[in-house]
Amino acid sequence: MEPSEIQEMYPALDRAADDVLSLLSTEFMKPTGSHVETVISAAASLAGLSLLRSRSFDLSPYRPGMILAYDPGRDLEEIRDFMVTAAGKTGLDPSAGWGREIPEAHRPKFSIPEMTREQERKFIDVCERHRLRRVFYPYVAVLAALKFVYASDRVRLLDQNTGKALVLYYLVAGAKTVPYPSFS
Repeated sequence: MEPSEIQEMYPALDRAADDVLSLLSTEFMKPTGSHVETVISAAASLAGLSLLRSRSFDLSPYRPGMILAYDPGRDLEEIRDFMVTAAGKTGLDPSAGWGREIPEAHRPKFSIPEMTREQERKFIDVCERHRLRRVFYPYVAVLAALKFVYASDRVRLLDQNTGKALVLYYLVAGAKTVPYPSFS
């Protein structure tokens, strides 16, 4: 995808990302068990899952949670480039933290298939409501994750470097983890 096309679509991606944040916050930020790391990881996992679904693999022989041995290739590189640019636009330091080790206390409460199972349909509904083409879905989810990293860092719930590491890790992992069967 051309960077100019992403730039042109950025306002729509930004609005959709806000709606995704609202969706995931409602789901994973409960008064009795809020966990910002799970919201961030869920958004990044949805981005990765969007990349995986775009490949049209037959996933029926595999169990949810299995890791696929394939290279997401250029699509993943383009999303990573977007992440660095979007990090700067959201107020994060784009130059560091992406590869930081994620401490156990900052890992999400759920597995990738659990985080995406109920949310995938709702996420797609948000993107469709904003009239986005499927190629933009991973960008929306990554932008939502980065916005939540920024908000969490600002109120000192999570260091931005740990947050950015979660985004990158769960983007890649989501692109390689077998989800529950598609709802469609």
